[in-house]
Amino acid sequence: MISIPPPASDIYDAGTGNWTPGSISYGRNSLAAAATGSYILFAGGGEDWILSAFDFVDIYHGATSSWSTATLSMARQNLAGAAAGSKVLFAGGEDHYATLDFNTVDIYDTATGAWSTAQLSVARYALCGAAAGNKIVFAGGMNQSGTFFNNVDIYDVTTGSWSTASLSKARAYSAAAASGNKIYIGGGYSTSGASKVVDIYDVVTNTWTVDSLSQPRAFLSAASAGSNVFFAGGSDAGLTVFYNTVDILNTTTNAWTASALATPRALAAATSINNKFMIGGGVNAGSSPLSSVEIYSVIVGINELESGQKFSLFPNPAGDATVINMLNTLGKGTLEIFDALGQVVYRKALNTATTEFSIPTASFQKGFYWVRVSDGTFSVTEKLIKE
Repeated sequence: MISIPPPASDIYDAGTGNWTPGSISYGRNSLAAAATGSYILFAGGGEDWILSAFDFVDIYHGATSSWSTATLSMARQNLAGAAAGSKVLFAGGEDHYATLDFNTVDIYDTATGAWSTAQLSVARYALCGAAAGNKIVFAGGMNQSGTFFNNVDIYDVTTGSWSTASLSKARAYSAAAASGNKIYIGGGYSTSGASKVVDIYDVVTNTWTVDSLSQPRAFLSAASAGSNVFFAGGSDAGLTVFYNTVDILNTTTNAWTASALATPRALAAATSINNKFMIGGGVNAGSSPLSSVEIYSVIVGINELESGQKFSLFPNPAGDATVINMLNTLGKGTLEIFDALGQVVYRKALNTATTEFSIPTASFQKGFYWVRVSDGTFSVTEKLIKE
């Protein structure tokens, strides 16, 4: 689809919840972004209208709310970005219009403002990148000949050295995110179609394990918030079937839960700030660009009480109402119910005389909810299902 991308940027203030519109130096698609400290960089990209790949880099300085520009060593699109410490790396990519693949890595040091270059083990585009600890990983990808790669290039920020590894399955258009000392690489597609494989790299032990998403999909988005890793949206390999699926991995318990986007989308951008996972833009099943942003708030910051202190919900699953019995739990504070997107859909103040009451759920959409009773320091949480 021929398009002229707008040079738009939207800046979210997590403190106020407000958005500020802005602009980058030139509108383009298929660019890469990475952030470290107070720096956010947007690099490369292309434009269908003039059949060009670009070397533009736009640098946002969060400390001063100002922009500056730079250039990559090679103009390219469908590259990957990731950052750790003071280093921001942009790796691989293609010039689709000239049918060229790149193994180029541009490295920006936010401490010195200097640029340097390195090379990947294999030239490729549609790879993904993420960082944990002092390691930055670029994984998978494909080339102009349609060859899919399982190559993983690992950059050590401390030593400036490179090493290599392999994914369990060669694929492109995967998504990657990090939590703690692990990097999670999920989804993508290859000659056999979309994949649900998740390759997990532990940067401390230098070991790999494998898990899986709930369904195969490519062109998905990933980010982490709190101890949770999110894989959201995506489509089949042909960009014909679009998904609203969200797979959430709790890295503390290694348990997966499922949620859903309000709008199925692929090729979206995802990030996180504080306890919020955010996914925005992308395209829908009609190949139309989306302007909406969906925000999932992770419930954090309150200590869970021991399992002996609980409340009960009956019936659960609920119909038009459910009754809560406080049992041996907090008798005062606040009761809140969160939907799958982390939004509060019900709130009630409690006092020591509150032991049992009915919660109206007739207006709730079908799905799962989290019921939390807290006094600001401690909390108890139970799962509620609405039929």
